[in-house]
Amino acid sequence: MRERKPRARTQFKLPGASRAYRDFDTNLRASEIPPGDTRLREFVADFYAAISMMRILRQEIASTLSLTSAEHSVLLAVWYLERKKEITVRAIADHLHVAAAYVTSEVSRLVAKGLLTKTPDKLDRRAVSVGLTKRARDLLTRLERTLGDVNRPLFSGLSFRDLCIRPSVPPRHH
Repeated sequence: MRERKPRARTQFKLPGASRAYRDFDTNLRASEIPPGDTRLREFVADFYAAISMMRILRQEIASTLSLTSAEHSVLLAVWYLERKKEITVRAIADHLHVAAAYVTSEVSRLVAKGLLTKTPDKLDRRAVSVGLTKRARDLLTRLERTLGDVNRPLFSGLSFRDLCIRPSVPPRHH
């Protein structure tokens, strides 16, 4: 069995941090950084601002399609998931990190609007497969151009590699 080499500990100077925490190694877990640390507080503020802007942006895009933000999220999730496998309410809920009951009600609204279809599962009568209608596909084709225009300036400073570093999302509690 090979022996693992210990990771090099890099010292990092934090201006504005209390004297006790000014110098700490960069291998420190974020959860171990003192809550009052200046850089942590700035990161949290920037993170909230980014989330807020994304929420507003999503609401604006959804409203141009006469959808709620929740309906828009579910529609985009189905569009994304159809490339991978058969789509169920559970798969959509897992993708969006929300409860299946929430997705069920949004799917029903989108079915009523003629954007999604529901097909009973042949093996499990409780489950349904969800799919896009032609109307939804046409809408998403038009939306794809708009999303390109929105995403270009939004992500202009990021590389593909940057996009591959996803934040870990806390698991849902059922």
